[in-house]
Amino acid sequence: MLRRYALTASIILFGTAAWSDGDVSDASEIEVAETVYAVEDVDLEVAAKIFQKSCRACHGNKAQGAASYPKLSDKEPQYVAEKLEIYRSGQKIGPNSILMIQHAKKLSDEDIASISVYVATAFD
Repeated sequence: MLRRYALTASIILFGTAAWSDGDVSDASEIEVAETVYAVEDVDLEVAAKIFQKSCRACHGNKAQGAASYPKLSDKEPQYVAEKLEIYRSGQKIGPNSILMIQHAKKLSDEDIASISVYVATAFD
């Protein structure tokens, strides 16, 4: 199951990059190569540290949500990654945007992929 989420995160992470290049003759080769690379980059230990430092206070110890902070443990990695990328860009999409933007701006693509998989799998 973890491998499935890792593959999903890698597709999120690299799918748009391959598509935006526009000069792709065989998308499946690029997707496979980048997926293998991305799976190696999903670092759940780093993700756990990021979660403990930046996410836990608002989203709860097990990403169960609290008050106006949504539950994350029931979300797919793709959903979490998309939201983090939006926040990282500085776009406001909800009442807690200011807080999320501050935290997301610090995240690399690899961090986003890792935290997305971690949140979806660590609290089953």
